[in-house]
Amino acid sequence: MIQLRSSVRFRLTLWNAAILALLLGGFAYTSWVTLGNVMDGRRDTEVSVSALAIAQTIQNERARALARGEDPRPEVLSDSLQRLRAGDVEVYIVDQKASRVVAASRRAERHLPRGTPLPKPELGSGKTAVPLANRDTLVLPLHVRELLNTAKFSKDPILSSIVVNGTNYRAAIMRIAQGKGDGEPAMAVAVLRSGDEDLALQLKYRNRLLFTLPLALLFSIVCGYAIARRSLAPVEAMAERAARISAATLDERLPVANEHDELGRLATVVNALLARVHVAFLQQRQFVADASHELRTPIAIVRGEADVTLQRSTRSEVEYREALGIISEESVRLTRIVDDLFLLARSDAGAPVAQFCTIDLRELTLGAVKSVRTIADEHEIALEQDVPDQSICIEGDAPLLRRLLLNLLDNALKFTPRGGTVGVTVESGAESVSIVVYDTGPGVSAALRTRVFHRFVRAGPDERPASFYDSPRAMSGAGLGLAIASAIATAHHGTLGLDDNVGGARFRVVLPTKKQA
Repeated sequence: MIQLRSSVRFRLTLWNAAILALLLGGFAYTSWVTLGNVMDGRRDTEVSVSALAIAQTIQNERARALARGEDPRPEVLSDSLQRLRAGDVEVYIVDQKASRVVAASRRAERHLPRGTPLPKPELGSGKTAVPLANRDTLVLPLHVRELLNTAKFSKDPILSSIVVNGTNYRAAIMRIAQGKGDGEPAMAVAVLRSGDEDLALQLKYRNRLLFTLPLALLFSIVCGYAIARRSLAPVEAMAERAARISAATLDERLPVANEHDELGRLATVVNALLARVHVAFLQQRQFVADASHELRTPIAIVRGEADVTLQRSTRSEVEYREALGIISEESVRLTRIVDDLFLLARSDAGAPVAQFCTIDLRELTLGAVKSVRTIADEHEIALEQDVPDQSICIEGDAPLLRRLLLNLLDNALKFTPRGGTVGVTVESGAESVSIVVYDTGPGVSAALRTRVFHRFVRAGPDERPASFYDSPRAMSGAGLGLAIASAIATAHHGTLGLDDNVGGARFRVVLPTKKQA
C-alpha cells in the first residue's frame, strides 16, 4: 500500500478520480436543481393555463346564455361545466357569494367533506367535471377557502403553494367578476396540482444518479489507472535502465520511445547528461592517471636519491649536499604540481579561488616581465612590452593574475628559439582590458589548438625548438601551465584564448574592468 501511495500513477489516478467525482457531483446537483425548476415551471404553467381556460369557458357560456335569453345561473351552467376536462389537476368552481362548490373534478372529490352526495357520472361519457345536484349540502373545503381568501381580482391567475394532508400542491386562483344579468354571482376557479408525481419522478432520477454515478466513477478510476500505467511505462523502463548504468557502463543510454513527447525529450536530455558525465568521467580518469604519472616521477627521484645515499654507511659532505639538492628540487617540483592540482580541483568544484581587491594591472604586468628577464637573457630571447603609461585599475587577485602572466611568459620562453622575441601588449577598453602574450616560436599546430588548454597536454617533439632541450627547466613542465592560466582567467570572469597568428603563438587574456556579480 505504501508503494502504491508513493507511485505517480496511483496519485494521478486519485487526482483524476477526485476531480471527476467533483465534476459528477456538480453535474448531479445541477441537473437535480434544473429538473426541479423545470417541474415547478411546468406545474405553474399547467395550473395557470387550466384556470385561465376554465374561467374563459365560464364567461363564454354566460355570454351565450344571455344572448339566447337563458338562465346564466350556475345550476344552468352545470351541463357546460361537465364538458371541462381537468386532466391531472384538481378543479374547484366556487360560488363565491354562497361559499359553495358549483363543480369539481374527479381528482378533487377526495378533498370534499365526507358524506357529501355527488351524482354518479353517466356511463361512457368520459366527463371529468362533476356537477353537484344539491349544492346546498356541499361545504367548501378548508384549503380552497383559504386560497380564495388570499386571492384578489386579477386578469391573470394568482399562484400559491399549499399543503393538503401532507401533500404539496401548486394552486392557481382565477376570480370571475359578477355578471350584468340576474343570477350571475362572482365565481372563482381554483386549480390544484399535486407534486407527488413530480416528486416520484425526481426520486427515480435521484436513484438512477446514485446507481450510475458510482459506476461511472469506478470505471473512470480503472481506466485512469490503466492509462496512467501505460503512459508511465517508459518512465519505468528508463528507471530500470538507469539503475543498471554504473561507472563501468556509462556508454549505455536510456530508451527513447518517442523523441517528440515529454518523456522522449526527458530521455534525450538524460542521455545527453550521461554523455557529458561519460566524457567527464573519462577526463577524470585520464586526469588521475596523468597526475599519478607526474607525481610518480619526482617521488621516484626523491626515493631513489634517498636509497642511494643510505646504501653506504658513510658519505662525504659533498655527496650529501648533492643528494639533498636533488631531493629539494624535486620536492619543489612536487609541491608545484600539488598546488596546481589543488587549484584546478577547487576551480572544478566551483569554490572561490580568488580574493578580489583593487590592483594596478600595469604594475603587475611590468613586474611579471621583469621576473622573466633573467631567463630570457640566458636563452638570448628579446623581451618586448607595450604597456600604457597610465595606471589600469581592475578588481582581481594579484598573486593569481601574476601567476597567469608568468605561466604564459614561461610557456612562450620555452617554445621560442634563441634570437627570438617574446612580447606583452596591454590594451585597455571601456569595459575590459586585454593582455596579449606573443612569441616567434613554431606556434601551435592545428591538432593541438582544440586541446591546448587541457591538463597534462604537451607539444610534440616536432613542435619544440632545438633550444627546448637545452634547459632542464623546459623539460620539467607537467602540462598544467595553460590549464592553470585558463582557470585563473575564468575565476576573474574573463577568458583566455589563442588568436590566429601566422608565426608563433599569440595568447589573449580578456578581463573585465569592473567586478562581475
